[in-house]
Amino acid sequence: MSSINFSLNWAMTPISSIFIEEYMTMPNYPVYSLVYIYALKKAVSGEALTNESIAEHFQIMESEVTKIWKYWETAGLIKLRTSGDQLNIEFLTPNSKLIKPAMQQTTEVPKLRRENKPVYNPEDIRKLSEQDDELSGLLAAAQTLLNKPLSLNDVNTIVGFCDKSYLGLPSEVIYVLLSYCGSHNKGIRYMEKVALDWFDKGINDQDSAEDYLNMFLNEYKKIMRYYGISDRSPSESEQAFMSSWVKKLNMPLEIIKEACKRTIDNTGKASFPYTNTILNNWYNAGVKNIDDIKSLDAKHSSTKPQQSTTKKQTARPNFDQREYDKETLENAFNKQRNN
Repeated sequence: MSSINFSLNWAMTPISSIFIEEYMTMPNYPVYSLVYIYALKKAVSGEALTNESIAEHFQIMESEVTKIWKYWETAGLIKLRTSGDQLNIEFLTPNSKLIKPAMQQTTEVPKLRRENKPVYNPEDIRKLSEQDDELSGLLAAAQTLLNKPLSLNDVNTIVGFCDKSYLGLPSEVIYVLLSYCGSHNKGIRYMEKVALDWFDKGINDQDSAEDYLNMFLNEYKKIMRYYGISDRSPSESEQAFMSSWVKKLNMPLEIIKEACKRTIDNTGKASFPYTNTILNNWYNAGVKNIDDIKSLDAKHSSTKPQQSTTKKQTARPNFDQREYDKETLENAFNKQRNN
Protein backbone atom coordinates (compact mmCIF):
# COMPACT_ATOMS: atom_id res chain seq x y z
CA MET A 1 0.00 0.00 0.00
CA SER A 2 1.39 3.38 -0.95
CA SER A 3 1.97 5.92 1.79
CA ILE A 4 -0.29 8.92 2.25
CA ASN A 5 1.07 12.45 2.35
CA PHE A 6 -0.97 15.02 4.23
CA SER A 7 -0.81 18.77 3.72
CA LEU A 8 -2.54 21.58 5.58
CA ASN A 9 -3.40 24.86 3.95
CA TRP A 10 -5.14 26.53 6.90
CA ALA A 11 -4.31 29.93 8.29
CA MET A 12 -3.56 28.84 11.84
CA THR A 13 -2.59 30.38 15.16
CA PRO A 14 -0.32 28.15 17.26
CA ILE A 15 -1.56 27.84 20.84
CA SER A 16 0.57 26.09 23.44
CA SER A 17 -0.85 22.97 25.05
CA ILE A 18 0.37 24.30 28.40
CA PHE A 19 -1.75 27.41 27.87
CA ILE A 20 -4.82 25.32 27.04
CA GLU A 21 -4.38 22.92 29.95
CA GLU A 22 -3.09 25.25 32.67
CA TYR A 23 -3.34 28.95 31.88
CA MET A 24 -6.69 29.08 30.09
CA THR A 25 -8.69 27.91 33.11
CA MET A 26 -7.00 30.28 35.59
CA PRO A 27 -9.20 33.38 35.27
CA ASN A 28 -12.88 32.95 36.13
CA TYR A 29 -14.03 35.12 33.26
CA PRO A 30 -13.35 33.57 29.81
CA VAL A 31 -12.80 36.89 28.00
CA TYR A 32 -9.34 37.07 29.62
CA SER A 33 -8.28 33.95 27.70
CA LEU A 34 -10.16 35.05 24.58
CA VAL A 35 -8.33 38.38 24.48
CA TYR A 36 -4.99 36.59 24.84
CA ILE A 37 -5.79 34.19 21.95
CA TYR A 38 -7.17 37.02 19.80
CA ALA A 39 -4.06 39.16 20.34
CA LEU A 40 -1.80 36.17 19.69
CA LYS A 41 -3.57 35.59 16.38
CA LYS A 42 -3.03 39.25 15.42
CA ALA A 43 0.64 39.03 16.41
CA VAL A 44 1.19 35.90 14.32
CA SER A 45 -0.45 37.46 11.25
CA GLY A 46 1.31 40.80 11.79
CA GLU A 47 -1.93 42.78 12.05
CA ALA A 48 -2.17 46.06 13.94
CA LEU A 49 -4.17 46.13 17.15
CA THR A 50 -5.14 48.66 19.82
CA ASN A 51 -6.75 48.40 23.24
CA GLU A 52 -9.67 50.33 21.77
CA SER A 53 -10.19 47.86 18.92
CA ILE A 54 -10.00 44.92 21.34
CA ALA A 55 -12.58 46.54 23.61
CA GLU A 56 -14.83 47.15 20.61
CA HIS A 57 -14.40 43.57 19.36
CA PHE A 58 -15.33 41.97 22.69
CA GLN A 59 -17.78 44.71 23.75
CA ILE A 60 -15.93 45.43 26.98
CA MET A 61 -14.44 48.57 28.49
CA GLU A 62 -10.97 49.65 27.42
CA SER A 63 -9.93 49.79 31.07
CA GLU A 64 -10.77 46.09 31.31
CA VAL A 65 -8.36 45.35 28.45
CA THR A 66 -5.61 47.04 30.44
CA LYS A 67 -6.44 44.83 33.44
CA ILE A 68 -6.25 41.76 31.20
CA TRP A 69 -2.71 42.64 30.04
CA LYS A 70 -1.57 43.14 33.62
CA TYR A 71 -3.17 39.84 34.63
CA TRP A 72 -1.32 37.85 31.95
CA GLU A 73 1.92 39.67 32.72
CA THR A 74 1.60 38.60 36.36
CA ALA A 75 0.90 35.06 35.14
CA GLY A 76 4.16 35.09 33.16
CA LEU A 77 2.65 34.87 29.68
CA ILE A 78 3.58 38.32 28.38
CA LYS A 79 6.01 41.12 29.08
CA LEU A 80 4.74 44.72 28.90
CA ARG A 81 6.90 47.68 27.95
CA THR A 82 5.88 51.25 27.19
CA SER A 83 7.67 53.71 24.93
CA GLY A 84 6.01 57.11 25.04
CA ASP A 85 2.37 56.40 24.19
CA GLN A 86 3.24 53.07 22.54
CA LEU A 87 2.51 49.79 24.34
CA ASN A 88 4.80 46.88 23.41
CA ILE A 89 3.68 43.36 24.32
CA GLU A 90 6.09 40.43 24.09
CA PHE A 91 4.51 36.97 24.12
CA LEU A 92 6.55 34.62 26.30
CA THR A 93 6.67 30.83 26.00
CA PRO A 94 4.06 29.33 28.35
CA ASN A 95 5.83 27.48 31.14
CA SER A 96 4.25 25.81 34.16
CA LYS A 97 7.22 26.81 36.31
CA LEU A 98 6.58 30.50 35.62
CA ILE A 99 3.06 30.43 37.07
CA LYS A 100 3.07 31.86 40.56
CA PRO A 101 1.75 29.36 43.13
CA ALA A 102 -1.04 31.74 44.13
CA MET A 103 -2.27 31.81 40.52
CA GLN A 104 -2.18 28.05 39.94
CA GLN A 105 -5.51 27.84 41.70
CA THR A 106 -8.51 29.41 39.99
CA THR A 107 -7.97 33.11 40.52
CA GLU A 108 -10.84 35.37 41.41
CA VAL A 109 -11.09 38.07 38.78
CA PRO A 110 -13.83 40.69 39.09
CA LYS A 111 -16.51 39.74 36.62
CA LEU A 112 -17.58 42.29 34.09
CA ARG A 113 -20.92 43.98 34.63
CA ARG A 114 -21.98 42.79 31.17
CA GLU A 115 -22.00 39.25 32.55
CA ASN A 116 -24.34 40.35 35.34
CA LYS A 117 -26.69 42.22 33.03
CA PRO A 118 -30.26 41.33 34.01
CA VAL A 119 -32.60 39.80 31.44
CA TYR A 120 -36.33 40.52 31.51
CA ASN A 121 -39.10 38.67 29.74
CA PRO A 122 -42.10 40.56 28.32
CA GLU A 123 -44.15 39.86 31.45
CA ASP A 124 -41.40 41.26 33.69
CA ILE A 125 -41.26 44.44 31.59
CA ARG A 126 -45.05 44.83 31.67
CA LYS A 127 -45.13 44.55 35.46
CA LEU A 128 -42.19 46.92 35.91
CA SER A 129 -43.82 49.50 33.61
CA GLU A 130 -47.10 49.27 35.52
CA GLN A 131 -45.31 49.75 38.83
CA ASP A 132 -43.06 52.58 37.64
CA ASP A 133 -44.62 55.43 35.65
CA GLU A 134 -41.18 56.94 35.12
CA LEU A 135 -39.94 53.77 33.41
CA SER A 136 -43.10 53.56 31.31
CA GLY A 137 -42.60 57.15 30.16
CA LEU A 138 -38.94 56.50 29.45
CA LEU A 139 -39.69 53.53 27.21
CA ALA A 140 -42.34 55.52 25.34
CA ALA A 141 -39.90 58.43 24.86
CA ALA A 142 -37.18 56.03 23.70
CA GLN A 143 -39.21 55.03 20.64
CA THR A 144 -39.60 58.68 19.70
CA LEU A 145 -36.02 59.68 20.43
CA LEU A 146 -34.53 56.66 18.64
CA ASN A 147 -37.09 56.99 15.85
CA LYS A 148 -37.81 53.27 15.68
CA PRO A 149 -39.90 50.56 17.34
CA LEU A 150 -38.06 49.01 20.27
CA SER A 151 -37.07 45.35 20.10
CA LEU A 152 -37.14 43.17 23.20
CA ASN A 153 -33.34 43.51 23.39
CA ASP A 154 -33.64 47.30 23.20
CA VAL A 155 -36.17 47.34 26.02
CA ASN A 156 -34.04 44.97 28.11
CA THR A 157 -31.05 47.25 27.71
CA ILE A 158 -32.92 50.43 28.63
CA VAL A 159 -34.61 48.81 31.62
CA GLY A 160 -31.17 47.61 32.71
CA PHE A 161 -29.95 51.21 32.72
CA CYS A 162 -32.64 52.00 35.31
CA ASP A 163 -32.32 48.81 37.35
CA LYS A 164 -30.59 49.67 40.64
CA SER A 165 -29.18 46.14 40.82
CA TYR A 166 -27.32 46.84 37.55
CA LEU A 167 -26.44 50.43 36.53
CA GLY A 168 -29.18 52.37 38.27
CA LEU A 169 -28.75 55.50 36.13
CA PRO A 170 -31.24 58.31 36.84
CA SER A 171 -33.94 58.71 34.19
CA GLU A 172 -32.79 62.23 33.26
CA VAL A 173 -29.34 60.84 32.42
CA ILE A 174 -30.91 58.12 30.27
CA TYR A 175 -33.01 60.76 28.47
CA VAL A 176 -29.83 62.66 27.59
CA LEU A 177 -28.22 59.45 26.34
CA LEU A 178 -31.27 58.47 24.27
CA SER A 179 -31.49 61.93 22.76
CA TYR A 180 -27.80 61.92 21.80
CA CYS A 181 -27.88 58.40 20.30
CA GLY A 182 -31.08 59.11 18.39
CA SER A 183 -29.79 62.36 16.86
CA HIS A 184 -26.48 60.71 15.87
CA ASN A 185 -27.95 57.41 14.59
CA LYS A 186 -26.17 55.34 17.24
CA GLY A 187 -27.32 51.79 17.89
CA ILE A 188 -28.25 50.12 21.17
CA ARG A 189 -24.83 48.47 21.57
CA TYR A 190 -23.12 51.83 21.37
CA MET A 191 -25.65 53.24 23.83
CA GLU A 192 -24.90 50.47 26.30
CA LYS A 193 -21.17 51.07 25.96
CA VAL A 194 -21.64 54.78 26.74
CA ALA A 195 -23.93 53.98 29.69
CA LEU A 196 -21.26 51.67 31.16
CA ASP A 197 -18.67 54.38 30.65
CA TRP A 198 -20.85 56.96 32.39
CA PHE A 199 -21.44 54.56 35.27
CA ASP A 200 -17.66 54.18 35.65
CA LYS A 201 -17.17 57.94 35.53
CA GLY A 202 -19.90 58.62 38.10
CA ILE A 203 -22.05 60.63 35.69
CA ASN A 204 -25.37 60.54 37.52
CA ASP A 205 -27.20 63.79 36.80
CA GLN A 206 -28.37 65.69 33.74
CA ASP A 207 -25.84 68.51 34.01
CA SER A 208 -22.82 66.22 34.17
CA ALA A 209 -24.18 64.08 31.30
CA GLU A 210 -24.70 67.14 29.08
CA ASP A 211 -21.33 68.55 30.11
CA TYR A 212 -19.63 65.29 29.16
CA LEU A 213 -21.35 65.17 25.77
CA ASN A 214 -20.44 68.79 25.11
CA MET A 215 -16.84 68.03 26.01
CA PHE A 216 -16.77 64.88 23.89
CA LEU A 217 -18.57 66.30 20.85
CA ASN A 218 -16.86 69.67 20.79
CA GLU A 219 -13.53 69.89 22.62
CA TYR A 220 -12.40 66.28 22.21
CA LYS A 221 -13.27 66.04 18.51
CA LYS A 222 -11.66 69.41 17.78
CA ILE A 223 -8.46 68.42 19.57
CA MET A 224 -8.35 65.11 17.71
CA ARG A 225 -8.64 67.07 14.44
CA TYR A 226 -5.74 69.27 15.54
CA TYR A 227 -3.68 66.08 15.38
CA GLY A 228 -5.17 65.19 12.01
CA ILE A 229 -7.24 62.35 13.53
CA SER A 230 -10.83 62.13 12.31
CA ASP A 231 -11.42 58.42 11.73
CA ARG A 232 -11.75 57.22 15.34
CA SER A 233 -12.86 58.22 18.82
CA PRO A 234 -10.28 59.06 21.49
CA SER A 235 -9.13 56.26 23.79
CA GLU A 236 -9.60 56.46 27.55
CA SER A 237 -6.02 57.60 28.12
CA GLU A 238 -6.37 60.25 25.40
CA GLN A 239 -9.62 61.46 26.96
CA ALA A 240 -7.84 61.72 30.31
CA PHE A 241 -5.14 63.93 28.78
CA MET A 242 -7.66 66.18 27.02
CA SER A 243 -9.86 66.46 30.09
CA SER A 244 -6.82 67.58 32.08
CA TRP A 245 -5.95 70.26 29.51
CA VAL A 246 -9.48 71.63 29.32
CA LYS A 247 -10.61 71.29 32.94
CA LYS A 248 -7.53 71.17 35.15
CA LEU A 249 -5.25 73.52 33.22
CA ASN A 250 -8.19 75.50 31.81
CA MET A 251 -6.36 75.96 28.51
CA PRO A 252 -8.24 77.64 25.63
CA LEU A 253 -8.57 75.57 22.48
CA GLU A 254 -6.34 77.97 20.52
CA ILE A 255 -3.46 77.21 22.90
CA ILE A 256 -4.12 73.46 22.76
CA LYS A 257 -4.14 73.71 18.96
CA GLU A 258 -0.73 75.41 19.00
CA ALA A 259 0.66 72.73 21.34
CA CYS A 260 -0.66 69.98 19.03
CA LYS A 261 0.94 71.70 16.03
CA ARG A 262 4.30 71.88 17.77
CA THR A 263 3.96 68.24 18.80
CA ILE A 264 3.49 67.15 15.18
CA ASP A 265 6.32 69.44 14.02
CA ASN A 266 8.77 68.10 16.61
CA THR A 267 7.79 64.42 16.81
CA GLY A 268 6.08 63.74 13.50
CA LYS A 269 3.11 62.10 15.24
CA ALA A 270 0.17 62.67 17.58
CA SER A 271 1.91 62.22 20.94
CA PHE A 272 -0.45 63.13 23.77
CA PRO A 273 2.30 62.87 26.46
CA TYR A 274 4.49 65.29 24.45
CA THR A 275 1.61 67.77 24.12
CA ASN A 276 0.90 67.34 27.82
CA THR A 277 4.47 68.38 28.64
CA ILE A 278 4.19 71.49 26.46
CA LEU A 279 0.88 72.56 27.99
CA ASN A 280 2.03 71.96 31.57
CA ASN A 281 5.14 74.03 30.91
CA TRP A 282 3.00 76.85 29.50
CA TYR A 283 0.61 76.57 32.42
CA ASN A 284 3.48 76.86 34.90
CA ALA A 285 4.75 79.88 32.95
CA GLY A 286 1.37 81.57 33.31
CA VAL A 287 0.34 81.34 29.65
CA LYS A 288 -3.25 82.46 29.06
CA ASN A 289 -3.34 83.26 25.34
CA ILE A 290 -1.35 83.12 22.10
CA ASP A 291 0.33 86.46 22.83
CA ASP A 292 1.78 84.96 26.01
CA ILE A 293 3.27 82.12 23.93
CA LYS A 294 4.79 84.64 21.51
CA SER A 295 6.33 86.49 24.45
CA LEU A 296 7.80 83.24 25.79
CA ASP A 297 9.17 82.39 22.34
CA ALA A 298 10.73 85.85 22.01
CA LYS A 299 12.26 85.61 25.47
CA HIS A 300 13.64 82.17 24.68
CA SER A 301 15.04 83.16 21.30
CA SER A 302 16.60 86.36 22.67
CA THR A 303 19.18 84.31 24.55
CA LYS A 304 20.34 82.48 21.42
CA PRO A 305 21.46 85.52 19.36
CA GLN A 306 23.55 86.74 22.29
CA GLN A 307 25.41 83.48 22.34
CA SER A 308 25.94 83.44 18.59
CA THR A 309 26.94 87.13 18.61
CA THR A 310 29.56 86.38 21.21
CA LYS A 311 30.95 83.65 19.02
CA LYS A 312 30.99 85.92 15.98
CA GLN A 313 32.76 88.64 17.94
CA THR A 314 35.38 86.14 18.99
CA ALA A 315 35.89 85.10 15.41
CA ARG A 316 35.79 88.67 14.03
CA PRO A 317 39.47 89.53 14.48
CA ASN A 318 40.43 86.55 12.31
CA PHE A 319 38.08 87.79 9.60
CA ASP A 320 39.48 91.32 9.81
CA GLN A 321 42.98 89.95 9.72
CA ARG A 322 42.20 88.07 6.52
CA GLU A 323 40.97 91.34 4.94
CA TYR A 324 44.13 93.13 6.07
CA ASP A 325 46.30 90.35 4.64
CA LYS A 326 44.55 90.69 1.31
CA GLU A 327 46.30 94.03 0.65
CA THR A 328 49.64 92.52 1.56
CA LEU A 329 49.04 89.62 -0.80
CA GLU A 330 48.13 91.98 -3.67
CA ASN A 331 51.32 94.02 -3.15
CA ALA A 332 53.37 90.85 -3.12
CA PHE A 333 51.65 89.66 -6.29
CA ASN A 334 52.29 92.99 -8.13
CA LYS A 335 55.89 93.03 -7.01
CA GLN A 336 56.40 89.49 -8.29
CA ARG A 337 54.74 90.39 -11.65
CA ASN A 338 56.94 93.45 -12.14
CA ASN A 339 59.99 91.37 -11.54
